[in-house]
Amino acid sequence: MRRCLALTALLLLCTHALAGAPSSPTPSAAPCVGLVLGGGGARGAAHIGVLEVLEREHIPVCRISGTSMGSIVGGLYAAGYKPLEMQDIVTTLDWNDLFSDDPARAEMPMRRKDNDYRYLLNFEVGYKNGRIVTPAGVVQGQKLLLLLRRLLLSTWDVHDFDQLSIPFRAVATDIVAGKPVVFASGDLALSIRSSMSVPGAFAPTNVDDKLLVDGGLMDNVPIDVVRSMGAQRLIVVNVGSPLATRDELTNPVAVLNQMVSALMEEKTQRQLQTLGPDDILITPALGTMSAAEFNRGAEAIAIGRAAAEAVLPRLRALSVGPEQWANYVAQHRKRDFDPGLVAFLNVDTSHTDNAHYVEQRLSKDVGKPFDPAKLEKQIGSVYGAGEYQSIDYRLQQKDDERGLLIIPRDKPWGPTYGKVGFELNDDFKGRSEYLISAQVTATEINRLGAEWRNTVWAGRFGGLESEFYQPWGHGSSTYIMPFGLLRNEDYPYFVDNGNQQLAEYRIKRRYLGVETGWTPSTNMRLYTSFSRGRDNGDLRIGNPADFFNDTVDYSVAKIGIDWDNLDNAQFPTRGAHINFDYDFYRPWLGGTKTGDVARLDVDWVPDFGLADSRYHLLLGLRAASAIDNANFFETQSFLGGFLNLSGYPERSLYGNQSAYAHAVLYRRTGRMDGIFSTPVYVGASLEAGNTWHDKSQVELNSLLYAGSLFLGIQTPLGPLFLSYGYGEGGHSSVYLTFGSLLRPRP
Repeated sequence: MRRCLALTALLLLCTHALAGAPSSPTPSAAPCVGLVLGGGGARGAAHIGVLEVLEREHIPVCRISGTSMGSIVGGLYAAGYKPLEMQDIVTTLDWNDLFSDDPARAEMPMRRKDNDYRYLLNFEVGYKNGRIVTPAGVVQGQKLLLLLRRLLLSTWDVHDFDQLSIPFRAVATDIVAGKPVVFASGDLALSIRSSMSVPGAFAPTNVDDKLLVDGGLMDNVPIDVVRSMGAQRLIVVNVGSPLATRDELTNPVAVLNQMVSALMEEKTQRQLQTLGPDDILITPALGTMSAAEFNRGAEAIAIGRAAAEAVLPRLRALSVGPEQWANYVAQHRKRDFDPGLVAFLNVDTSHTDNAHYVEQRLSKDVGKPFDPAKLEKQIGSVYGAGEYQSIDYRLQQKDDERGLLIIPRDKPWGPTYGKVGFELNDDFKGRSEYLISAQVTATEINRLGAEWRNTVWAGRFGGLESEFYQPWGHGSSTYIMPFGLLRNEDYPYFVDNGNQQLAEYRIKRRYLGVETGWTPSTNMRLYTSFSRGRDNGDLRIGNPADFFNDTVDYSVAKIGIDWDNLDNAQFPTRGAHINFDYDFYRPWLGGTKTGDVARLDVDWVPDFGLADSRYHLLLGLRAASAIDNANFFETQSFLGGFLNLSGYPERSLYGNQSAYAHAVLYRRTGRMDGIFSTPVYVGASLEAGNTWHDKSQVELNSLLYAGSLFLGIQTPLGPLFLSYGYGEGGHSSVYLTFGSLLRPRP
């Protein structure tokens, strides 16, 4: 009994002691960590390096706000992307292609390719409502939006950004009201695209009737936004570009850019001053890295990683345990996405007059599995027609079916467009020529998609050309095209293989005609035409006793084939352009000449698959023959000038029989992956050719040989060449030329 009483007393004492002891502490809830990712263009790739460190140290992010490039990285992270996935995207993207709206040239329609050989600047203005209108940005952002659309497909049905794996906000600027716009809902891809519409570079977006540009103008480091979302502790990453030094402010553009940057920096500093002692500011040491150097993405990521590791002691205070981290990882993932079948396709007609054409081209895959890569290529082909500012798409759900909404937006500066062009040729021997051209194209003239193109010239030749292109329906592969030309051009008359000029004629050309053709693919055209014309040759320089004026009336039927899949018409790196036509001159409708002329032009850049893509070889061949030796002006071909028997004077050799071939080797210098850079090329050519006045004179041993060395620069005005040419017989010239490596037939 005594033992039982003692045991009972001991148990009571132990129970009392346990009841009086303090309970074990329970872990406190981790604070909500808000991540602020600032804007900075290419410098924003450093955000990915910071995210790598946060994940490695098991630091969960509770809220995200981002501006510009920060909105891209933040939006992808909120959608479930891992830092390594984003690093792969940034370092493998073809940024040069992304910042070009047009599809690959091989996918463009033949009519747009034709324009490449007219030496027109790649800048288009429009005429609308009685005034001249220019594009609101150098880049419309067509490919960028499609890229964001594809990357964020798993969020296609998320309209509340709080429903993402991490609540997210993107910041843009209403350029009309001058106020920030914070996207908390809507279309995620379009919201991010709006946030990075750098004024002047990217065209603004139109969302909810607001004209939106880059959010950095108002809130480049949106600390206030993430605080309003309920974040308790902040990690702020500032990747803004530093202000330029005094020595760098040497031109009006630099001063204007400095003014905008200074205003942005003042607002950024005001935001940074609101940070508390528990908030963490990370400023990657990106130095002078430009906001446009997207080719340095891997470098920026490494710098961001190093900047985060520099504040590791403070960051580790926000780390969580294994169980909490496992829960975070399970939640932070991309949503399941089953593309399924495309059950229907609708076209938004609110911003286009060409909805039927878009529907016709894109509705072929209805009933087939959704393939975003294929759809992007098809959209690019439609966009390549040149009538649209943008073509976007969205997935739609109707009852149990999923389909596509296509959103085309016509160019707001159309439907009448204008371009200008410039050519210069100076041989530094007193002979210089220039050519200024202007082209105006009126589109959508009728419901079948007709366009009227007019070109005027002044300089080396002057005149007007007009074409009325009528397809048999929008996007049809067949067409009919009435055309006419009035042109005056000076032609020198040389003898002795271009050694002596004896005269110069002013040739006045006039003709009217009609062409019809079929384009079975984007690379080929078959055509036939008939024209009636008159050429007057007026002697301007020379002895009238030795040279006389002449007038030729002619009627000609033509058949031909044109193949063009060059990737670039100025400095091509692969592909070919082949043109062959056959002219039948007959005494029809008042013509007085009879003869047949065959012409062949070939430019080929073989793809050797070399590891060093800087080197390219252009092989060219041009040949023409008056089959029955007919000898009048229309049967003549001309040689002479840069890459047309270099060293010889321009158009100094002529005849009704001609042959010319060249091999041009050129190398691009500098960085190949630079964005918005100015490509510079060095090259050399070997050339052979001649002209003859009779087929019996055509012999290999009568060929003339020439070559050139050149420096080529791809300027905003077009390719500029400084070259030295040397031809057989002591002919030499230094050329300063605006033009192309390809010399289109005049």
